[in-house]
Parts: sequence; structure tokens; C-alpha cells
Amino acid sequence: MAKKIEHEGADGPMTLDELSAFVADAYGNGAQGDETVAAAVTLRGKLRSVKVNAPVPAERPGAER
Repeated sequence: MAKKIEHEGADGPMTLDELSAFVADAYGNGAQGDETVAAAVTLRGKLRSVKVNAPVPAERPGAER
């Protein structure tokens, strides 16, 4: 099972600070860095939201159960 981490821009398109908070949240919840990130964008190509599925600790290779 994986944990879905999802962030949206508070007032429209995401800011760099919001994107940074998403990355920190993902790593803090078990993301390893090789997960694929999905994003929704506006018609002008600005980030609206981003999400990633981070493995739960028991799914990590070599993790004890």
C-alpha cells in the first residue's frame, strides 16, 4: 500500500514555497525520490496541484515487518 501526498496552490497556481512544502512532505512521509510525480496545470502551464504515492515504511526494500 502507498500513501498519497497531494498539495494544491492556496490561491491559484502553486508558488515555489508551496512546491517546496510538497517535496518536504513527500520525503517526510517515506518518498525515496524515484517516485513519479503527477501534476495538474492551468491552461497557461502553471502548476495547480501535485501528487505522489509514497511507499509506507513496510514497503521499503529491506524494511523489517
